[in-house]
Amino acid sequence: MGISLLLFFAAIGLDLGLFSIFLAHVTFSLSYVAMVVLSRLQDFDDSLLEAARDLGASWWTATRRVLLPLLAPGIAAGALLAFTLSVDDFVITFFVAGPGATTLPIRIYSMIKHGSPPLINALSTLLLVVTILAVWASQRLARRT
Repeated sequence: MGISLLLFFAAIGLDLGLFSIFLAHVTFSLSYVAMVVLSRLQDFDDSLLEAARDLGASWWTATRRVLLPLLAPGIAAGALLAFTLSVDDFVITFFVAGPGATTLPIRIYSMIKHGSPPLINALSTLLLVVTILAVWASQRLARRT
């Protein structure tokens, strides 16, 4: 996928950099997020939106006050999944990053090649703690609802 995105960006004349990394990560994360949100939509009752519209709410108000709160857990889960996949996927980032565009996975890879284990251990611990805190926070939010 990294090579195909690189060839695509080269074919359309897009300069490689942070924008190309952003497009690549959105491209491969979009399917995962769509599946999570669509699974949340399968349990959605359309009569709730119809009831809001019958009670005088505009389409925008019904979407904002009814649909989005019901989809919020799916959107949050998709965002966490996309973030995790984005941090984890080094290969795609490596291929579509241009000169001067450095992300954390590329930086860690260059540190491993040049050897600075204490800093890599500290970064790994920090990433692990942030991931655990994010999972803990999502579990707490899920228990409230």
